[in-house]
Amino acid sequence: MTDSEKQPGKKSVRLKVTPRVARIVAGRGGRDEQWKAVRGELGLPEVERFTLLVYFAQSKDTELIKAARQILDDFPAEGLRSLASDASLHPALLVFLARRYARRHGLHDLLVTNPSLPESLRRSLESAAQKSGSELSDDEASSFSDDKPDDRTGRGEAGHEEQQSGEESESDEPEAPENLSKFQMTMHMGVAEKIKAAMTGDKEWRGLLIGDTNKLVSSAVLKNPRITEKEVQTIARNKATNEELIRIIMLNREWMKSYSIKLALVMHPRTPLGNALRFMGGLTEKDLKNLGKSREVSPVISNNARRLLMAKAKNR
Repeated sequence: MTDSEKQPGKKSVRLKVTPRVARIVAGRGGRDEQWKAVRGELGLPEVERFTLLVYFAQSKDTELIKAARQILDDFPAEGLRSLASDASLHPALLVFLARRYARRHGLHDLLVTNPSLPESLRRSLESAAQKSGSELSDDEASSFSDDKPDDRTGRGEAGHEEQQSGEESESDEPEAPENLSKFQMTMHMGVAEKIKAAMTGDKEWRGLLIGDTNKLVSSAVLKNPRITEKEVQTIARNKATNEELIRIIMLNREWMKSYSIKLALVMHPRTPLGNALRFMGGLTEKDLKNLGKSREVSPVISNNARRLLMAKAKNR
């Protein structure tokens, strides 16, 4: 969101986190540790793991965004209920719970009775509950659109307690990432709104919505007239890209003139084997040698790469 689009007088909410969470967020243990944290392989307490998932779901790493959002979608109901009823949980995380899960797993009653939930959001939830099947309006949700854990601090015990007690000075608060508000806007956007943003939005919107779990939304990104060949190449290289996006890329004649995109498709696990084998005919010897040795592609691709190299050698 540009400065001109920001709401005047709006202030980001910050919370401190434990040293362990701060270390993982900062990447001091490497990207592998971040992935283990997202997958729940580090044995972290539930609050710490949930905080990390919320953070990574708003990061600039498209692969981590997609993984974190998928895990948040499937987060165990028992864990969500425990978090929603935790009065010590920072309001920023309660807001996230309310906006994402209020209508699921019986969280509504737990949230509205949690004394740490911001009063204005409590009123919004209670009002929405009186309207059969309705959700929070955009205006109601937008008052809490800048909540995000602070990734720069690692001081103290449970960070949300320190934040609530007022021990963190405003000077310790970093500026919110530029893509934060747009990410949180997607939290209360309908599918039609996301599709419109994907087809007409800027590069930031495209990078955010290409990882949407709804294929109608992610596919709409490739229909955006402003999408660049470099962006398509990045999508083709991403192993998490779904088969529908691969299909759309292959149907575009202009994109398929790009050597880099063809190579990326050959290496992509969701490219139909027949197409991948056909694309290999135009690859250089250097790339064929790499494919012949690669363990990241199927044995069929590796074997075909070696066969093509032998054929090229015979024709010299």
